[in-house]
This record gives sequence, structure tokens and C-alpha cells, in this order.
Amino acid sequence: MLSGHQKNSKVVSPIKPEERKSSSLIEVPALLEELKEKTDNFGSNALIGEGSYGRVYYANLNDGKTVAVKKLDVST
Repeated sequence: MLSGHQKNSKVVSPIKPEERKSSSLIEVPALLEELKEKTDNFGSNALIGEGSYGRVYYANLNDGKTVAVKKLDVST
């Protein structure tokens, strides 16, 4: 008798806040405005690639990071 548990199942306890990996927070509205500015509103001069789900743009952010950003095409 398995008493409510499936065979080979594991019980996972939640991660405590102090155990979570620290990561830098991204403020999306502010970042989006910066990306629009740095890519000339996702213009052709910043375009570096295109795929089946959207286009990829290049930008140098104010904090010195260089990024490639995929802008998803909602029509696909």
C-alpha cells in the first residue's frame, strides 16, 4: 500500500528566502524605454538577426552592458 504517495516520488520543500540565489532585479518599464532609445525604437540599424519568432536587436545599455534582445513577433 502506498498511502497516497506514488512510488519513487520525492517530497520537495520550498526554498527558504536566504537560500535563493541573489540576482539583479530588472525594472521592466525602465528597461523597455532604454531599449527603445538604444535601438532607435527597434529600428533597422540595430537589427542583427531574424528568426521564426521575432527579430534580434543589438544595444549598449547605460550600465555598460552590451545586449542582444529578441523582440517577439506576436503574429506567429
